[in-house]
Amino acid sequence: MKQPVLTTKIKKWQIPLFIVLLIFGFVLVAQYRTHLAVQNNLESLSISELTELVISLNEREAALSAEQETMQAALDSINERINTGISMAATTQNQLNTMEMITGKVPVQGPGISITITGESYLIYHDLIMLVNELFVTGAEVVCINDVRITHKTAINEAIDEFGHRDITIDGKVLLLPIIIKAIGNPDTLEKGLTFTGGIINKFNTIYQVFPIVKKEANLIIPAAKNAPSLYLKSVVKDSTKKNKEEE
Repeated sequence: MKQPVLTTKIKKWQIPLFIVLLIFGFVLVAQYRTHLAVQNNLESLSISELTELVISLNEREAALSAEQETMQAALDSINERINTGISMAATTQNQLNTMEMITGKVPVQGPGISITITGESYLIYHDLIMLVNELFVTGAEVVCINDVRITHKTAINEAIDEFGHRDITIDGKVLLLPIIIKAIGNPDTLEKGLTFTGGIINKFNTIYQVFPIVKKEANLIIPAAKNAPSLYLKSVVKDSTKKNKEEE
């Protein structure tokens, strides 16, 4: 007697849920690599600058932890919707749209502040790193410098030209003046977070003679991040398939 063949049918909601969980994992990796990118530039900082940076990073870490808890709550909400039988189509699409904005895959717009640094101000690369980090700590959701969107893969550094001048570089390209930094978030909060007495802008003015112009903006447009190839990430499925073929 022929035995019946059992098959497992993939439910419609399992595929979008897998995609959301996969993207959630990439966001966690992105947060970790952001810390590594800042740490690569620590060797040239003084003790006082390192102290300020450590404080800022601790505050940023707390903000990231809160963001992670929010995203976890969103995933829990998805699971609850599945259990109660509510359609996943609209919910999944909204989650994917949010993930694309967070990871920099799409342009975004919203209120915030702009910071303009002209050629009269002497700025070095770790000043720029501290300023960007302070924006994120203050509540910026997205930041760009001269329309280069800042992500976990962005490298802010310096290079010395043929005349011995030091240039700030972003991902290996020289940053031209004026430097215009855009940050999307609550304009009042972002402005106060930078300009309060004893804050980073005040220190730039009094210690380094750098005078950024901070302006609240009703609407800013920040472009998508440039795609950069992953040097270490590989698909487990593809690698397993290739290995199986080689064994055959």
